[in-house]
Amino acid sequence: MRVLETCLYVDDLDRAEQFYTQVLGLTLHSRVPGRHLFYRLDGSMLLIFDPRASAQPGDVPPHAGRPGPHACLTLHPSQTDAWEARLRAAGLTVTRYAWGDRGESLYFHDPAGNVLELAPPRIWGLDAGRRTTVNA
Repeated sequence: MRVLETCLYVDDLDRAEQFYTQVLGLTLHSRVPGRHLFYRLDGSMLLIFDPRASAQPGDVPPHAGRPGPHACLTLHPSQTDAWEARLRAAGLTVTRYAWGDRGESLYFHDPAGNVLELAPPRIWGLDAGRRTTVNA
C-alpha cells in the first residue's frame, strides 16, 4: 500500500492556488471554484479543499477539516539549498532540520497555516532513486 491522496484545508483557494502553482511549481490538475484544487504529483494527488464548501453533502462524502495539517513532498537532496533560497525569496520562514546521514528537511507554512515539508525519501529509508515531486 501507499498513500494515494493527501488532503489539506485552506480558507482562500485563490491564495492557495497562487502559492502551490507559482511558489511550489505544482501543476494544477483540476479546480472547482469555491470548493477545491487538485494537484497531480508523482504517483499521488494533493487535494486542497475549502472546508466551508467541501463539508456540504454531495456526490462524494463531505471533506471537512481545518487549516493546520502537515504534508511532506519529496525533493532530491541536491536541491535542498535551491529550494531553501526559493522559499525564502518568496518571503517564507524556513526551518532546516538535519536527520543525520539520511538528509535534511525544509519546513514552512502555506498561506493557510498548513505545515509543509520538503525532504528526501531516505529520511524514512525509502527509495531515493524514484523521481522527485518538486523541482527547483
